[in-house]
Amino acid sequence: MGNKTGLRLGATALSLEGVLGGLKLEDGAVLLDYPQLVRKTVENGFNHVELSADLYYVLPASFSRKNIEEWVSMKDKGVTFSVHLPIWSIELDSPVEDIRAASVSAVVKPVTVLEDIKPLTYVLHVAGPLAAEVNRMEANQEYKRLFFEVLASNASRSVEQIVSYMTDAGVESRRIALESIEFPFSKTLEIAERFDASICIDTGHILAGYSGGLSIENAIKKCSERLGEIHLHDAYRRVEEGRLVVRDHLPLGAGDLNVESFFKVLREAGFVGPIVFELGLNDARASLSRIASFL
Repeated sequence: MGNKTGLRLGATALSLEGVLGGLKLEDGAVLLDYPQLVRKTVENGFNHVELSADLYYVLPASFSRKNIEEWVSMKDKGVTFSVHLPIWSIELDSPVEDIRAASVSAVVKPVTVLEDIKPLTYVLHVAGPLAAEVNRMEANQEYKRLFFEVLASNASRSVEQIVSYMTDAGVESRRIALESIEFPFSKTLEIAERFDASICIDTGHILAGYSGGLSIENAIKKCSERLGEIHLHDAYRRVEEGRLVVRDHLPLGAGDLNVESFFKVLREAGFVGPIVFELGLNDARASLSRIASFL
């Protein structure tokens, strides 16, 4: 998609609607026609696609040499890629050393295959389900802070090892973008600064309050010098009829995202992308039309 800002506007090629349409049975095995999903994403107006490295383990044929070669060919035609490093069963913050070390190994293995397409960014979750569980605990804030200090220390060790491995493989540290997840943003930024990584701002996670009590605008300003990618979707955190309701991964306009303010702070930061809609393709297209006036 062309736009005056030069932004790389993309979408994930792994929504539920896309996967169900791309699965096929061949020689008794379930295969995913991943290139078809990528092509469909591009045909619908996006010049950037985010691939999921979880498929390296779940459906390994998704990253066959033939598929990689097709994506390299697409790059020659102006399409760019990013990669979301594995998150399923990954615990980079685990206090169990065997689990933490195995998670590091599992995260970096797909890079040996995917680096052939030279992704603009590799998006990384520094923490997993354990951190989310701590975040949701109804406990004294000081106790939770102490828990997060331990988890952040473990995550920091993991990121150090991941950055070391990936730089040895030719991946500059700034191409590794630590995502704002259900983990204190201050800790994520601290780790990124320590190892000269980038940050991926996930708008929905911040609006839902997962990363602490900060606004999207403040989050972008805090990391503007190392902002590597945006995951764009709407979300809200509200009290409805006396109970807390949190929803994310909504199309733009269905949550509390101030689109005008969001793009204003991006322009001030000089950011040109990639911006990846973490939505199904239909919602991504609808959301793209809502931001057309800002492009």
